[in-house]
Amino acid sequence: MIIPLQKQTEGGKLYTRIPEIEARLTELVTLTDENLIQLCKQSNTHPQYVPSECLLYFVRRSALTNQTLFDPLFRILSERIFRKLPRSANPGGSSVSMLNSDIQESVFDRFVEMLMLDKAGYDARLDMFEIRFDKAVLSLKNDALQKSYRSEKRNTELEYDDSEDITSEVETASEGFNPFEQTDFNHFHYRRELDAAIETLPDLQKRIIEMIRLDFPIDSIDPQEMTISKALNKSEKTIHNQKNRAFARLKKLLEGGI
Repeated sequence: MIIPLQKQTEGGKLYTRIPEIEARLTELVTLTDENLIQLCKQSNTHPQYVPSECLLYFVRRSALTNQTLFDPLFRILSERIFRKLPRSANPGGSSVSMLNSDIQESVFDRFVEMLMLDKAGYDARLDMFEIRFDKAVLSLKNDALQKSYRSEKRNTELEYDDSEDITSEVETASEGFNPFEQTDFNHFHYRRELDAAIETLPDLQKRIIEMIRLDFPIDSIDPQEMTISKALNKSEKTIHNQKNRAFARLKKLLEGGI
């Protein structure tokens, strides 16, 4: 029998896993510990890939009763979490992004804290990870990013008078340019030059580019979604203008060779 979730809606109704996850759990509980561990190690291209929602189910239930199963499954789950977070080391390993390191540390610490509380009793917050694991991790990442900017009081450092529009020259230079296009970004030497170019940007532009690199939107119709505008406490117009100026400078530097 699959143990149900305990988190409740405001109306008192229990949250439930999606049917596909429940069905997969029914299959997985019949496996031996050894076979389950081996299957959880497989990549997402494997035909019998174990979803992270299922993996977390077994991590939670083995934490108290089966350390031999818990240890390897927790390591696998931890690796999956870190793969969803920005890398702390820049390409080549010659430098480290403190922002990315802060996000990694904050997200993982919060997840472990929830897991320890769950082990001591029950932490209903983890139920959301059994429903939509990727979305729950993204929420932790958004919170970590916002706290990181607040703790460093970057708003004071990033004061810009952006009342005037960008010039047509800047707009033309940045139009159609994306420094993170897959065709270029997959090359090590390009990524190294891009990192060096980003370091030359003013602080506000650098923060914007860092967040674009992490796939944060500039704005959103969803009031709950973290955006670049909210995180930096700047208007959408300011973010768009500074992004275009940053793109124009990056394009010039990359085309000229660093």
